[in-house]
Amino acid sequence: MNGWMQMLTFGQTAASSGVDAKPQAAGGDELVTYRLGRLEQFDDPRWLWLGVAVAAVLLVVFVAWQYRRESVALPRWATLVLGALRLVAFAGAIVFFLEPLKRTDQEIVTESRVAVLVDASQSMAVEDEKVGDDAGLSRSDAVLRALQDSPLIKELRSQHDVTVAVFDADVRRVAQWKRDKAATGGRGTPPENAAAESTGEGDAVRDADRDQRSRLFEALKPSGAETRLGDALAAALADQAGGPLAGIYAFSDGGQNLGVDPLAVADAAALAKSPIVTVGVGSTAPRRNLRLQELIAPSRAYPEDKVAVRALVQGEGYAGRTFDVELYAREGEGAAEVRIGQEQVTLEAEGETVPVEFDIEPAAIGRLELEARIVAPPDDQYGDDNRRSAEIDVVETSTKVLLIASGATRDYRFLRNQLKRDRHANVDVWLQMSPPGISQDADKVLEAFPSTKEELFDYDVIVAFDPDWTQLDAQQVDLLEQWVAEEAGGLIVVAGPVHTASWVQSPEHGKIRALYPVEFQQRMTLLDDGLYGSQTPWQIEMTREGIEADFLWLGDTPEESRDRWSRFPGVFGCYAVKGPKPGAQVYGRYSDPEAGISVERPVYFADQFYGAGRVFYMGSGELWRLRTLDPGYYERLYTQLVRHVSQGRLLRGSSVGRLLVERDRYFVGDTVVVRAQLSTPSREPLDVPRVSARVTGPNNQGVNIDLIADESRPGNFVGQFTVSNEGSYRIELAPPEQTDEPLVKRITATVPDLEFAETRRNEELLTAIAARSGGKYYASPQLAATGDSALPPAGELIESRAETKILRGKPDEAFAESLNQWLLAVICGALCSEWLLRRLLKLA
Repeated sequence: MNGWMQMLTFGQTAASSGVDAKPQAAGGDELVTYRLGRLEQFDDPRWLWLGVAVAAVLLVVFVAWQYRRESVALPRWATLVLGALRLVAFAGAIVFFLEPLKRTDQEIVTESRVAVLVDASQSMAVEDEKVGDDAGLSRSDAVLRALQDSPLIKELRSQHDVTVAVFDADVRRVAQWKRDKAATGGRGTPPENAAAESTGEGDAVRDADRDQRSRLFEALKPSGAETRLGDALAAALADQAGGPLAGIYAFSDGGQNLGVDPLAVADAAALAKSPIVTVGVGSTAPRRNLRLQELIAPSRAYPEDKVAVRALVQGEGYAGRTFDVELYAREGEGAAEVRIGQEQVTLEAEGETVPVEFDIEPAAIGRLELEARIVAPPDDQYGDDNRRSAEIDVVETSTKVLLIASGATRDYRFLRNQLKRDRHANVDVWLQMSPPGISQDADKVLEAFPSTKEELFDYDVIVAFDPDWTQLDAQQVDLLEQWVAEEAGGLIVVAGPVHTASWVQSPEHGKIRALYPVEFQQRMTLLDDGLYGSQTPWQIEMTREGIEADFLWLGDTPEESRDRWSRFPGVFGCYAVKGPKPGAQVYGRYSDPEAGISVERPVYFADQFYGAGRVFYMGSGELWRLRTLDPGYYERLYTQLVRHVSQGRLLRGSSVGRLLVERDRYFVGDTVVVRAQLSTPSREPLDVPRVSARVTGPNNQGVNIDLIADESRPGNFVGQFTVSNEGSYRIELAPPEQTDEPLVKRITATVPDLEFAETRRNEELLTAIAARSGGKYYASPQLAATGDSALPPAGELIESRAETKILRGKPDEAFAESLNQWLLAVICGALCSEWLLRRLLKLA
């Protein structure tokens, strides 16, 4: 009643454009409405109506009383006419008081939306789907067909705006469509045709839709190392962009392995009245697969050294059975392949990963290519994962290391003794604060930093513990920078509480700071100094990249390494830096929640390429504490770090240059950054805008990638590619005019156990999510698209929740002026007529 009294809308829709209204724009149908302006001045208009009603009754009573008293001297018709004229004048005054207004309002329609979430984790690559006559489809291909070839998207667009996003460890929006009012929800019309028909924009619309389909195809490629179904549902539910969320469609195998509990999100969706429709993909039957998960070999070895090579074997459906694993080797390109080992492996439990170890002794200098193969039974469903490759560079020269330390710290002493014992290492030392002539257990004791190219460029690696770089003059700083950038020197720098602060603010040491992969604070404060130490040890919190980096492993497998790092009590301090530089890779952070001057915790492990060389940074010199767990952990870690930073020096004898990657092992879905330092036959930096490298994957399919010239460093080139399948990748680059001497680098991509520990469709979880949120569960994408006797097509399930709002316009001033003129004419006309008639009837 109140709304009717406030609106008093006497008009109709003046114009209807039929154009979709956008929530952020004031567009829509125009409505001409008539209102009483006086009502808008009252919060509760009932009191105004009561006052008007009382005034009207009193006026009627007054007029009736007045003319009844005079009726004895008037004919009856005159009494009625005079009373009517007086009431007309009073009525006009009341209408004038109520202030009638005319407005042209706009009706804004905010379309509801649905979010379509598609699992893009690596388990979606399992080929156990069947669509029509096509069997053996991957799960992601089955979802792609449902989205592109079925009427599902068209049916959703007939009522809603539609957004498509993929998820694994995070959520990425890949396509979106506005509601298609012309769509009928009919069967069989692809989404892009419906879009073109509804908008009438022809080729431009069709091109835009084809572009979205292309992006969808690329985004659905399964590459994610994790499945966070709950996080994806929560993100869709919390997204406020666009209109009200009518519902969520989730295509997944239900492989939740990290993140928020999906059932808690389902309960929140029920409260928000946004049901979740789950569409299951994949088989519920256990698969039979024998898989060589990984072949682990050191990147560098020396002739006649015993080298341990480990193959990790995993099986599903083969518990209790024994299989043969063979190891083959080939010494360089074109050499014959030779079987050098065979071992047996027994899978005791379902899904268990069992290591198989081979001991080999490389003999020839050069590249040794290894391949492990499982002798798989005929019923193995996936033969492509039965072999893995690795590569070892067999080098003859020893690694020459220079240790720099301001004082004889524990890290310095332990590493010096370790390198002195290593028959493949030569170690020189420079103790900056020691008196001349001090004795050290080293090959050579320096009294100053090398000052000539001949002295410095002979070193492969420099390890500096809290160095006092102010002892280097400008020429020595230039030499150090040149050694790293042009001679592929490997630099390990360890921050400390004594000398680091003395040069991080010095303008003269800008080149030194440029070498570091971290940004130092521009202005130090007492607060910054207080962030360095702690009274209790804090663990080093490894990032995902740190967990994957084999040069930081404390064990033979990723799982063994994670276990050993988790048992390490930690370190007491970490130098406070601003954060990592752009392009640097962070491997670990200091986990003290009170430390740090930014949102993220302080960087502890990080590295970066600097020209052809590599610089590795540590936040404090406390890794000697690893020896409390096992002295071998410390020795293993530093051996791997020295080899990691010096990998570029292995190719320093090449006449064409060097080909470098950040590490030798990657997870599927990672981006591999490839760097090349190239020269001409005359040893000048190669000056071309780009070079091309060939990347050959485990399926022997190759792709060319461009390496773009680094304008700041002549002869340096950078490119990247993404590893999409597990196995061995070969990167080959033939510099221009020197195709007879190509550069070759091999990397290995593996799949984390999270995605393949359980590949069966989790029907129980998907059903529960749908039931608790008020949605429905479909057992396959095909069923979701077509429905059956028990379930309607999924696109027809969720009704529109479009919202309609009225945008009020300004009062029509011309209408108000005209109305007032008419009211004045009526009031004056009625009063004048009453006065004239009374005169004619000779009344006072």
